[in-house]
Amino acid sequence: MTKYLAADLSRSVEDYLKAIYHLSEAGNAASTTAIAESLDLAAPSVTGMCKRLAEAGLVEHLPYKGVTLTRDGRHAALRMLRRHRIIETYLVAFLGYSWD
Repeated sequence: MTKYLAADLSRSVEDYLKAIYHLSEAGNAASTTAIAESLDLAAPSVTGMCKRLAEAGLVEHLPYKGVTLTRDGRHAALRMLRRHRIIETYLVAFLGYSWD
């Protein structure tokens, strides 16, 4: 298994991991249609990216069954979400931004 650093992931990969994480929180696989709707992309584009993410070991993609995060994919998604929450907290606490 490959370990990914936050700097190794492109913005689009982060967007996919975040979408898949949120869509599969209930324990079900995220469908490529739901991912496409979440990211406002065409379904064939999502299918292609999911195949590349599977090759990278970040997701398991079963055609017509959906996409789930692998251990590495979940770790990368959670690390990114934590980083975003820290930045959001800083913006609210020290720079006076509102949560919305």
